[in-house]
Amino acid sequence: MAARSYGGVFEVRIPPFLQSKLALEAASDGVSLNRLISAEPANR
Repeated sequence: MAARSYGGVFEVRIPPFLQSKLALEAASDGVSLNRLISAEPANR
């Protein structure tokens, strides 16, 4: 695969109920929604 530059922005549409659920989980964990979501792929 050829080298590629990425800007660090990844936009995805999710249902409002899922955004709410993830926001509550992030708040419970004391992290931002962005950090919660970006941590999962980083663990793979």
